[in-house]
Amino acid sequence: MSVRVAAFWLALAGCYTTDPIGPPDPRSEPDAPSGGSSGSTTKSASASSGTTSSGTTGTGTGGGPSCGDGTVDPGEECDDQNVIDADGCTDCEIDCEATELKDPTTGNCYAVFPSAVDRPTAESSCQAWGGGPDLGHLASIADQAENDLVAPLSVTNTWIGADDLGGDWAWVDGTPYVFENFQAGEPNYPGIEHCMFMDAEAKWHDHDCADVRPAYLCERRGAGTF
Repeated sequence: MSVRVAAFWLALAGCYTTDPIGPPDPRSEPDAPSGGSSGSTTKSASASSGTTSSGTTGTGTGGGPSCGDGTVDPGEECDDQNVIDADGCTDCEIDCEATELKDPTTGNCYAVFPSAVDRPTAESSCQAWGGGPDLGHLASIADQAENDLVAPLSVTNTWIGADDLGGDWAWVDGTPYVFENFQAGEPNYPGIEHCMFMDAEAKWHDHDCADVRPAYLCERRGAGTF
C-alpha cells in the first residue's frame, strides 16, 4: 500500500472515534440537588410523632397535642406531664384503685369513707386523698347519670360537695351547679343549713356543716391543665 492510501484510511477511521452529532444523552446530566423545585421536605420522626429529645412524649416542633404535654386534650383523662406509672395518671388515663369507682365518661375516681366527721373535715380529707393540688374534693354531681353512678356508694347519710355558703348552692370543685336531686321537702332550713349530704336513696339534704354525718364521698380527677 502506498503512503498516500494509508494516510487516507487512517483519516477515515478517526472520523468514527469522535462523538456523534446530536442532542446530549440525558443520562449523562448531573443529578438535581436535593430539595429542588418540587419543594418537598422530610420531617424527622421525632418531630412528626411529638417525641422530644429526652424520649418523653411532647408537642415537638410542628407537632400537635399529645400525651405528656401537661394539657388534658380530647381523648385524655389526665396529663401529669411525666411517664411515671401508677402515680395517679398513667398513659393519660386516671389510676383508680380496685376499691374505687371509676366514671366511664370522665375517668374520675370515687371513694366513700365510713367515718363520722363534720363537713369541713370531710372536704379536707378528700383533698388529702386526691394526692395533688385541687385533684380531690367532696364529690360533685353534674347530672342524673352521675347521681345514679354514685348512688350505690351512699348507703347512709354521706357528705357530698355542695354548699350555699356563697348565697347559692354551688359545688366546691367548681363544677357548674345545673342539676338537683333533693329529697321531698328539702332543703328545709335555707339560710341555716348550708351543706349537703346524700341519703341511702341518693337523695340530697341540706344540713348543718358543723354537724357530723357517718360517711363522706370523695371524687378525684386527673392531673393536668384542663
